[in-house]
Amino acid sequence: MKRTVLAPLHEARGAQWMEHHGWEIPARFASVEQEYHALQEGVGLLDLSHRTRLRISGRDRRNWLHGQCTQDIKGLADGRAAYATIMDPRGKMVCDLRVIALPGELWLDLPAGTDTPMQEYLDHYLIMERCEIEDLSASHAQLSLQGPQSSYALGGVLGQDAASLAPGGVVTVEHAGLPVHVVRSFRCGEDGFDVYVPAEGAAPLWASLSMPRPEFAVHSVGWDAINVRRLEAGIPWWGEELDGSLVPLEARLDHAISTNKGCYVGQEIIARIEARGHVNNLLGGFHVMGDTLPPRGAEIQADGKRIGKVSTSLRSLRLNRPVGLGFFRREHHQAGAPLKAVWEGGEAELRVTPLPFVRDDHPA
Repeated sequence: MKRTVLAPLHEARGAQWMEHHGWEIPARFASVEQEYHALQEGVGLLDLSHRTRLRISGRDRRNWLHGQCTQDIKGLADGRAAYATIMDPRGKMVCDLRVIALPGELWLDLPAGTDTPMQEYLDHYLIMERCEIEDLSASHAQLSLQGPQSSYALGGVLGQDAASLAPGGVVTVEHAGLPVHVVRSFRCGEDGFDVYVPAEGAAPLWASLSMPRPEFAVHSVGWDAINVRRLEAGIPWWGEELDGSLVPLEARLDHAISTNKGCYVGQEIIARIEARGHVNNLLGGFHVMGDTLPPRGAEIQADGKRIGKVSTSLRSLRLNRPVGLGFFRREHHQAGAPLKAVWEGGEAELRVTPLPFVRDDHPA
């Protein structure tokens, strides 16, 4: 089982561990309620170093990546980041990702747990192009500040150029003599920043960001709390909702797809769907009637007929009730529509609910 470079620090802080796609990561440091409160009212500090980080360099990097993903990479200015997906020729998702444009190079921030290691997958599509793909996952760590006070916590350590970034903005600053890339990135419906730092500088930067302040505290946050908050915001995650069986439009990832770019892998499928007008299978939210949470993969039924499946269900701390996400037929997405989740040994009544369950609270 792999651990991040910050694992000894997390161990000293009393982290409770969980397995995540071959990584042992903090599930929580304190109670889920305390960490959730930090995300929604203050600042939560997360270690996302288990994610994959790739660097693409070379003169053909933009043209080549433009043809591999759904976002307009040719038009992505240096100092900007964009959310995108990579699809196979059948239009099925290979992964979702953030593309970060830096002078002379592109960085890719990708999830753990893809079917094929992403450097290997992308190398397969490199033929005559003049560019190189380098895996930075071991050489760099990834921290994330999420919550309404994030800009204040970040600015006190990395300066106002970082704290005042527009959404999707990117800046490179220094900490302890090392270059640090900062991206204003919202991961759970709250304001937030991702911070990419050389591995040797990760622990000092974590300590600086965690330093007690009289105005507010920065709390270490694990998977459990941010998973609750992102589900309330209706944000699908790879390995939870997103996988290789889906077309991005089924997961409501329209914002990851540029409609005015040239050809890319899987474009024909997206064009067919847009010409038809919609997908039949669509990500939706539901309230669970009662306290029994339907498990992942539970069958969603309407009038006794299978119409989809549950992807995630948990108890919303803001709403104080069970909620969930799943994929089911578009014609059953009317608010309040009664559905049922059925699995071996149990069932639960559901009510369709518009997303998000809890409104976003980040800069427009």
